[in-house]
Amino acid sequence: MANLLARLFGFHDTRSDSRVDRPSPPVLPTPDTRNVPLSPAPSSDTLPPLKNWSHPFKCKDPLGDKRNPLLQLTHMAKAKAGYFPLGRSGLWHGGVHFDSGTAGPLDQSSVHCLADGEVVAYRIDTQAPTTTYFVNKQTVKKPFSRNFVLVRHRLQPPKIEGSPDTPRSLIFYSLYMHLRDWSVYRKDAAIVRPACWPESPILRVKRTVNDIRPGNPEERGLNVRIKVWPGQVIDLLPRGAEVTVSGEGSYRKLENSLGPAELINADGSIAGYLAASLLQPIAGNEYRITSSEEWVNVRADPSINNPELLKLPVGTVVTVSGEGEFRKLERVNQYVHFDSLEGAQEPLALDRVVVLDTPVPIKAGALIGHLGEYQDGGADQPEEKLHLEVFSNDDVDLFIKDSRDWAQRLPDKDRTWLKLAKGTAVVPHQENATAAQLKVWSADSPISAADLLVPKSVLEALPADRKIQVAASDSRKASNWYRLDGLLHDADNHLLDGWVREEVGITPWLSPWSWEGYDLIFDYSTPKHLMASFLSAVDGFTEEQRERFRPLADKDDQGPMKSRLYEIIDRNRDGKMTAEELQAVLHLPAHAQAISQLIIRKESEWFHQTQKWDALDELLGHSGSTPHLNWLAEKQRIQQMSWWGEVAEKVGLPSWGKVFHFNPIGLKGWFKDSNRRITVELLEKVTGKSGNWFTGRGGGRNFLDDFSVKYPQIYKYDKYDFVALLNDALERYQITTPHQQAHFVSQCFHESAAFETTVEFASGEQYDPGMHINAIASGNTEVGDGPKYKGKGLIQLTWKNNYESYSNYTGVDFVRAPNLIAENMFNAIDVSCWYWRRNGAVSRKYNARGDINVLINNEPDNVRLVTLAVNGGDNGLHERVKIYEAIRKEWGLK
Repeated sequence: MANLLARLFGFHDTRSDSRVDRPSPPVLPTPDTRNVPLSPAPSSDTLPPLKNWSHPFKCKDPLGDKRNPLLQLTHMAKAKAGYFPLGRSGLWHGGVHFDSGTAGPLDQSSVHCLADGEVVAYRIDTQAPTTTYFVNKQTVKKPFSRNFVLVRHRLQPPKIEGSPDTPRSLIFYSLYMHLRDWSVYRKDAAIVRPACWPESPILRVKRTVNDIRPGNPEERGLNVRIKVWPGQVIDLLPRGAEVTVSGEGSYRKLENSLGPAELINADGSIAGYLAASLLQPIAGNEYRITSSEEWVNVRADPSINNPELLKLPVGTVVTVSGEGEFRKLERVNQYVHFDSLEGAQEPLALDRVVVLDTPVPIKAGALIGHLGEYQDGGADQPEEKLHLEVFSNDDVDLFIKDSRDWAQRLPDKDRTWLKLAKGTAVVPHQENATAAQLKVWSADSPISAADLLVPKSVLEALPADRKIQVAASDSRKASNWYRLDGLLHDADNHLLDGWVREEVGITPWLSPWSWEGYDLIFDYSTPKHLMASFLSAVDGFTEEQRERFRPLADKDDQGPMKSRLYEIIDRNRDGKMTAEELQAVLHLPAHAQAISQLIIRKESEWFHQTQKWDALDELLGHSGSTPHLNWLAEKQRIQQMSWWGEVAEKVGLPSWGKVFHFNPIGLKGWFKDSNRRITVELLEKVTGKSGNWFTGRGGGRNFLDDFSVKYPQIYKYDKYDFVALLNDALERYQITTPHQQAHFVSQCFHESAAFETTVEFASGEQYDPGMHINAIASGNTEVGDGPKYKGKGLIQLTWKNNYESYSNYTGVDFVRAPNLIAENMFNAIDVSCWYWRRNGAVSRKYNARGDINVLINNEPDNVRLVTLAVNGGDNGLHERVKIYEAIRKEWGLK
């Protein structure tokens, strides 16, 4: 909201007479914002502590900046506006914006939940409202989105092994503002809808179904059959088509259509006649088509001389009417695959705030919604943007104090952030430099100008040639050298590239629960103070106004929030803080991190008080005699977007609007990186394959090198990139607990022949194109499907029907191109995670419903049970147990 005023209608100049000779702008009708009457929200005491975090957007490049939480912070400098904790107008801004400026490496087509939690409230308008502004003496309606989703979370440190103590927890909320309106979803049924909306009785064809209309391979949808599979196909429903069905089982009867589309008239009735001699009675007016031919004609009129409309296969059940040689067609029984349908979710209510009577659980990374269009007062065109915010009403100061005490009791393995203190030497890189040389050169090297906390995952992901390990001896302590580029900076805010030294046992490793570097700030400045400071900084005052409003500006500039920001942002030390300076420091990881560690208690932007915004009238040149019409329109918009009063007390927030605000991307990166992650070093240690797996920096040989002639060559793959893709997929499919990951790695290790191949071959095996030729009943449908759909992926996906299911899930036709699973490492890993979470072979002992995670959660150490689910037997059980136990020992799992 602070950024609305930044570009306030081209910035209204308060130094001149702003009187305009025109009527006040019309007050536009707005949607009813009254709340849906629901019972009070249940206590949040039952909300489990979150285990997983996720960035709100997926990376276009799976190996991009998503791995580095420091670069994710600096990426926010690319936003056009909406920085934390100040917007371009200098007003308070409690969240961050994602817009066209941040879209480069991010897939901003959909918004995802920041952490595990529960949806407690949302709003979605039927159509985006508009605000009428005056631009060049013309009235212009500019749309804006006031749609939001509010999610509640519980944050709690890990319990300590053997201790009965329970650490204090923190309830916090994440807000996703400016989402897409309902009209967009209604126009395009293919857009996935948020899971927090309830399902309607109407189903629709999934967007991932991949059946093909004969003669038109580009048209994809869902086959309509005359009976359950393998009944002949008589029609194709397009993706997103709404349907109603009846019955039970894998195939169900289609009820909302009288027959194939080619027979349906414009009014929805069915056309056509069938020869009575071809109809075998069943019951009432139902008949089964019989003939010596495979297909029979449906005629346009009751005569054999009339043209045919369509052919129906023998065995089709139809309903007819009339008497005589030809009968009028009334219905054709049709069946569709039920699992290819999904509920058409719809909001509980439109154009108003919905506070959920029963909160809806949601996982980190789950779909929240899609970006809506928003046009600022001074913008020429609307653009898609997201306002993301995190805040808490709990005693954050007590929580942090207790967390810091708790962190002192946690084991060393939970210390996952290395602190490079201000003054750290950054030794410029020279080829073939030794640790001894680096130590000597460090005395004359540039030094860093700010503290920086570096996550362990970033250091572990460095390639081998960017790390030097020095073992302890009688004359020296152990140390590690890391080559870091673009993370530290000097006193002139120039980024430094080079080597930094960790002195083992001296350079501190810290737990995220120690909240190192975090500042808690209680700030009471008002929008009037902030605006006065901004106008003063950009020379927006006349001399008379400057003298009059200087006390207001000074009060804000000397307040606790601005004082802390001046220490970081005010590069030229002129006592003025501008958006350009804020953007400049956000490009520096250490400064971006410092700003992200501010926790600010301040009134929410979404808590509306008329007098708070009226107080800006004088500063912006509005009065009864000199109306600023765009400012009046803007105040209407601000009121429409507010929601706090309708939601707060029902979900556990204060009615007076003051809460503690966190930087959402900083908080996510701070704790997400504390989770255990698979690393190259871990895999090499537990598998004994150091320097001899993949063809990356550790040496090794090609995937499938022995079969490069007989089978498509799989390119040489870098092991560090492999591990990055693996961690990304484990997060994407929520295979995140230590036991789940340990089992997954142990199973993949054996299934992929010790991470050597993504196809079902062992070294020296001869490729036999006839193998599995008779395995049609096991999931293949044609002779030759056996070798075509032989196992591929880290966990070998076999049988055509499984390839069809995965194709339906991804929208990529792996049935036509099965080798893409083996040749592309992203696919090889992704299909294995998909199979893990959707494996139909899993025992029903724990009601697993195809999810191997459920088996692990109930029996964490039962490798045999997991192997049975993956392999169908005990093949390679000894090796799987060995790898699992090695990881368990390495991670200290009980």
